[in-house]
Amino acid sequence: MQLGRVGCETAPLESAEWTFVVGRGFLAVVPAGTASPVVAALHALAADTAVTLEALVSLIPLGGAGEPDAFAVIVPGVRRAGDGANGDDPTQDGIPVHAVVRGAIAVDVFSIGGSRRFTDRNIRPWLLAEFQSVTGLVIGSPLAAVARADRLGAGRMLGTGIDAGDTLFWSVAGEPDGTADTVLRPRRIVDDTVVLDRRMRDRVVVVAAGAPAVEPSGEPADPSAGESAAESAADEPADRPGPHGFRLATGEEVRLGAVYRIGRSPRPRRIQPGERLELIVVDSATALVSANHLEIRQDGDAVVVTDLGSTNGTLVHFPLGRTQRLRFGASLTVLPGTTVDIGDGNLIEILPAD
Repeated sequence: MQLGRVGCETAPLESAEWTFVVGRGFLAVVPAGTASPVVAALHALAADTAVTLEALVSLIPLGGAGEPDAFAVIVPGVRRAGDGANGDDPTQDGIPVHAVVRGAIAVDVFSIGGSRRFTDRNIRPWLLAEFQSVTGLVIGSPLAAVARADRLGAGRMLGTGIDAGDTLFWSVAGEPDGTADTVLRPRRIVDDTVVLDRRMRDRVVVVAAGAPAVEPSGEPADPSAGESAAESAADEPADRPGPHGFRLATGEEVRLGAVYRIGRSPRPRRIQPGERLELIVVDSATALVSANHLEIRQDGDAVVVTDLGSTNGTLVHFPLGRTQRLRFGASLTVLPGTTVDIGDGNLIEILPAD
C-alpha cells in the first residue's frame, strides 16, 4: 500500500503564499519568494526516504536580507514494530512526526484524539517538537482557522517535487487507487528487546545483548542470580559507595543501575552491548515536557544529565543557588542536591550514593 497523501490548495484569485517541497521522507514549506538555490537544495533530497531535520534546516539560511522569515519542516519519527493497537498499520494508529517551525506559519497536527496547533511561539531561531500517532497535518497561515479533520484529504494531489499554494494537506492514508506517492514512511527499530516492568505500566526496560538479567529495581530476576550477586558483593570493599540516584516529583526514588530516559512518551534508542536502558513516563498536562526530554546516567562516580533535544528546554538548579539552562542536546555533570526542572512541576532531584 502506498503510504501518505499530499494535497495543496490556493485561495481563488490569490497568489500562492508558500512553496512546497514534497520528498519521500519529508515535507518542507517555505515562503513563495524563497531564493531558487534554497528550494533546489531541498528538492535535491526529495528522492531520499530517510532525511534528518538537521540536514533540511541547514539548507534554509537564517538572518540575512531576503532570507526566509518563516518555514516548516516535517520528517517521520521512529516507529517500533508492533506499536499501536493495529500493529504495523499506520493508517489506523498514525506515525510519530518531528516538526520544526519558524515565523508566521502554523502546523495543525491531527491524531485519533483530535488536533492541536503548533507554532513557533516567537521562540528563536526556531521551535522543534515531536508528536506521536499523527494521522494528518495541515500547514499554512496561523491566521487561518484550525482545519477540520475532514479537510485532510482536500486540495489538488501532489507527488514528490515542488509546488505552490496557500495550504498543504498531508494524511497518513494513501489514495485507494494507489496513485499517491510514498511520503513520510515511518522509520523502524526492531533489534532491541523491550521488557515491560510487571509493577509499573509507565516503566519500560530496554535490554541489550550481554546486559545483566535484573529487574528494574536492580534486584536479580531469579534466586540463583541473587545468590551470585550476593557472593560478588561480599568480595567488594565494605566502604565502597553504591550508585547515585534521583527522586521524581511523585516522590519515587530510583537508583542509577541503568541509563534512564525521562519524558512524556520516551522512546528507546539503540543501546550498547551490556547496557540497560529504562524509560520513565511523567505526566505533563500542558505538554511542556517533551516526549523524549532528559537522560540521566552514572559515569564512574559522576552523574551526567543530557537534554534529549527537548522543545522547551531543561533548567538545572545547582545546590548553591545558581541556575543554568541546558542547551539543546547538551550534557552536564551534576552533584547530589542538584534539581533538574523539565517542566509542568517535574522536578528531578539528584541523590547521593547510597
